[in-house]
Amino acid sequence: IVRIKFVQTIFFSVILGLIYLKTDDEYSQEDIMNINGAIFVIITNLSFTNIFSVLNVFPLEIPIFLREYGSGLYGVGVYYLSKTLVEIPFLILIPVIFMSILYWMSGLVHDANSFLTATGIAVLIGNTAASFGYLVSAAVPSVTAALAIAPALMIPFLLFGGFFLNNGSTPDYLIWLKYLSWFSYGNEMLVVNQWEDVKNINCTSSTQCIPDGNSVIKNLSFDKDNFYLDLGLLFALFLGFRLISFITLYARARRSSS
Repeated sequence: IVRIKFVQTIFFSVILGLIYLKTDDEYSQEDIMNINGAIFVIITNLSFTNIFSVLNVFPLEIPIFLREYGSGLYGVGVYYLSKTLVEIPFLILIPVIFMSILYWMSGLVHDANSFLTATGIAVLIGNTAASFGYLVSAAVPSVTAALAIAPALMIPFLLFGGFFLNNGSTPDYLIWLKYLSWFSYGNEMLVVNQWEDVKNINCTSSTQCIPDGNSVIKNLSFDKDNFYLDLGLLFALFLGFRLISFITLYARARRSSS
């Protein structure tokens, strides 16, 4: 299974890299859509891959766990940590491998610091998505239910990630969905990391062009001053989803033993 995960990651990153292939370090107006599309693919791929990789963690063993917990063999904390800590190396290595291939092939800004920043963001996005997967896994009775519920819960977060709806157009009554969306925080950070230092975008047509990277950021209603706020809020979601998943599992264990 481990080998399959790595092979699958390399395969998809190469395929996506060939789709978005860009070998020079100059940007045209067409490249704006392509680069932002690559960023969308990075976030979406890491999110779905990591969520679905952990959905079966708790449902498959929950009857055994509840029986052994009721017998006093071990506590919820020990069980939870044993199931989640073992995944951490993969939740770090998979995004690193994915970004190491796709980042350079797709023409994201050719700068080592920007690459390391983007890779760090990708690791945090993947781990936050996995934390959400643990939450769903801890709450549902079966793997089948988890596979049915997880996509339905993810779609609203995806829709408010700044890909399908401009970041400044979110309805006030649904703003809370954007605040819970790791897609939104990750997208803004990766877009800022990509475009902030791009001083010129070539224009060969007579129509109005986007002149530089900061204009790309502005057109998406993103703000480069939000970078560290986004980073903090994304980390808060990572911790929050983990905490809620633990509380959910703890509540199920207490209820079954009462």
